[in-house]
Amino acid sequence: MNPTKKPFKIKPPYIAFLLLFLSWLADYFFPQFDFINNPLNRLGIYIFILGIALMCWAFYLFKKNKTPIIPGQKPTFVVTKGPYNFTRNPMYLGVTIALFGASIYIGNLISLLSPIIFFLIMNYYFVPFEERLMEKIFGKKYLNYKKKVRR
Repeated sequence: MNPTKKPFKIKPPYIAFLLLFLSWLADYFFPQFDFINNPLNRLGIYIFILGIALMCWAFYLFKKNKTPIIPGQKPTFVVTKGPYNFTRNPMYLGVTIALFGASIYIGNLISLLSPIIFFLIMNYYFVPFEERLMEKIFGKKYLNYKKKVRR
């Protein structure tokens, strides 16, 4: 695969919204799988907010360093500060956490599949492409960063 060719037809935000919608549908059509009820399900709101905050922090750092956010676009800068000190993919991690929070709030066992599915799609489809692109563009600088910070 050409590491600079954009293979993505559906972008991660659309995948996340689709999974969020499917989580809601799972609760609607399969209420027998509800496992967390009011008031405990409200913990999901805090988890959701934590995920969104992480994603926004990472998004802000991309904007601040004037590098594209859309997967498949050619990056211009390796962001290594803030949440990028502990994960190479804080935006995807933030969305995964937010989906987990939404699943807890929805309270349906089937809805817990949404963060798992999102994680797997990002980890095995988007991230490998992005990492090859970063290695091609930034070489040793990115490889050194990869050694220090977990995916």
